[in-house]
Amino acid sequence: MNATTLRIRKPLDFKVDASKLLPAALAVLSSDELTRFALSDANCVLGDLFDIMQADADAPSLTIEGDASWLDHLGAKMNEGTLTVRGNAGDYTGFGMNGGALRVHGDAGIFTACEMQNGRVTIHGNTGDFAAGALPGHMEGMSGGVLTIEGNAGARLADRMRRGTVLVTGNAGDFAASRLIAGTVCIGGKVGAHLGYGMRRGTVLLLQTPPRIPPTFTVGGHGFEVFWRLFTRTLSREIAPFVTLDQRALPVRHAGDLAVDGRGELLIAKS
Repeated sequence: MNATTLRIRKPLDFKVDASKLLPAALAVLSSDELTRFALSDANCVLGDLFDIMQADADAPSLTIEGDASWLDHLGAKMNEGTLTVRGNAGDYTGFGMNGGALRVHGDAGIFTACEMQNGRVTIHGNTGDFAAGALPGHMEGMSGGVLTIEGNAGARLADRMRRGTVLVTGNAGDFAASRLIAGTVCIGGKVGAHLGYGMRRGTVLLLQTPPRIPPTFTVGGHGFEVFWRLFTRTLSREIAPFVTLDQRALPVRHAGDLAVDGRGELLIAKS
């Protein structure tokens, strides 16, 4: 089994479907087979686009070095192995991912971790709109796994999310956690307009008080001390600024979205 490294020679000026670049799929190929390996376009082979390196490994891994913002669907429906991008990634990164670990040392485009089912996606930069969300017309977004965004997220973060955990160190755009079905969304920075629009269940944690609480959320709630203690203990294993939450300082709790008879909760941590 091989660890594969693809070093981009020169970024293309058009988008390429990279969904076939999966660690397990490339780990069993020889050097000659890798050179001739075709992407979505039969005329687009790895040997023309990348400098290719291989090394022995115990588990499948793939590293892409360089600006890969022209490569869409990186890690799409991946179910094992490790995929690392040392640069920016394109749209639909981690789409439908079902296992393994994907790490981007840069920014990612729209629909990052869209409809993700399992595994872990880490973005060290920013993401575009609809991270952890659903494709247009689909009823469910992210349904499992962990998405960590160490920069800012675009609009419609976690739209229609059903399960899993989303952690955003920075800001989130408009309609964050819109139509949330279940799951956990934690945002360390500011949020845009229409927070929690149509939210039915789930938990949204904010470390900063938003300028406006939606009028369809009502303040109140008690008896969740045990939940908060377990919740903060879980977050302490993740990334800053969530690791330092005070277990003894209960957040302000709002319930909603009552416009859809929602039973979700919006927690605002005390500074």
